[in-house]
Formats: sequence, C-alpha cells, structure tokens
Amino acid sequence: RANLWALRSLGVRQILAPTAVGSLNPAHGPGRLAIPDQLVDRTSGRIQTFYDRDAVHVPFADPYCPTGRAQSIAAARAADWDLAESGTLVVIEGPRFSTRAESQWYAAQGWSLIGMTGHPEAVLARELALCYTAVALVTDTDAGVEEGEGVTQEEVFRVFGSNVARLRELVIDVIASLPAERTCPCPHVLDGIKLPIQLP
Repeated sequence: RANLWALRSLGVRQILAPTAVGSLNPAHGPGRLAIPDQLVDRTSGRIQTFYDRDAVHVPFADPYCPTGRAQSIAAARAADWDLAESGTLVVIEGPRFSTRAESQWYAAQGWSLIGMTGHPEAVLARELALCYTAVALVTDTDAGVEEGEGVTQEEVFRVFGSNVARLRELVIDVIASLPAERTCPCPHVLDGIKLPIQLP
C-alpha cells in the first residue's frame, strides 16, 4: 500500500509491473512473455484495500489497463518475443511453490499462469484510479504440468536472470509508448463514489 500511495503522491498514474510466473499451460514454456488479461486471487492475509473503515466497491471485472496491455503487446511483438497476448494469472500466497494437486486444480480451471506477486497490487492500484499492467515472464512449468521434480528456486532465478536485460529493454520501450493523457477507463473508476479518505 505504501509504495502505491507514494507513487500516486509523486504524480505517477500508470504502472507497468514485470513479474516472474510459472506456466500452467504446456504451450507456455520458460522464456515466453505473457500479458495477462485476467487475475485470480488465491492469497490469504494480504491487505487488499486502502479503505479500512468504510467500504469502497471499485469495479474490477477487467483488472488490467487496456491501454497498458495494448502497448505492451505491441512492444513485445516489435521486439520479437515469444508472446502470449492474454491469459489468467492466479496469484498464490507463497512463499512455497504449489503441490502437484494444487497445480493440476489451477490448470483444470483454465488458468494459464501462476505467481506470488501482482496481487493485491492490482486492486490497490485500481482503488487509487491508477493504470496497472502486468508483464509476466514465464520462468518454469508448474509442478502439475511437468513430470520432473517440480519447480525449484534455482530454476526460476536462472531463467529470469537470463532474460532480465531483454525484459528491461521492453519495459523502457513500453513506458516510452504510453500516452501522457489517459483515455482508458482507469481514471474514472472512482467517479460517483464518495471516498472516506482524501487521495493524494
């Protein structure tokens, strides 16, 4: 919460969030880039709102900014990434990786990506009327997808490390392409809602 509040206080209105994810779909191998369009929250115990006293119900049907997603997809295409242009990211509590049974259940729901970051950041950004776009680098196939020993931290760090320079270049390109004036729905999600606190 503090980081997002600070970003808004500094005048930031659009957030691009690179994240390492596992794959729940055999089609998404390590090194592939995904721009998820949906999110499933399987966390527990994380603070998910700025509005602790009076409930504020923000729309969250589409959790990611359409403009940020479109610009990320365009930049990834131009940079010739192996790209998944959509997908559902399920965010788990961690820090442990999933059991095979958990992983197989997630995959059976049709969810394609799994990670431990990206939520509650996405909904907290929405509560501040900020644009939020996830750029997900697949670092491994999850335990229910592969038949080996399962996910290891070493594997995740190795794949992410070998792609981090290229991912950094992509983020820079996307940021440069984002419009200064927002025409997406994100700035208007709080319209008509009486807020119990003053936003920066």
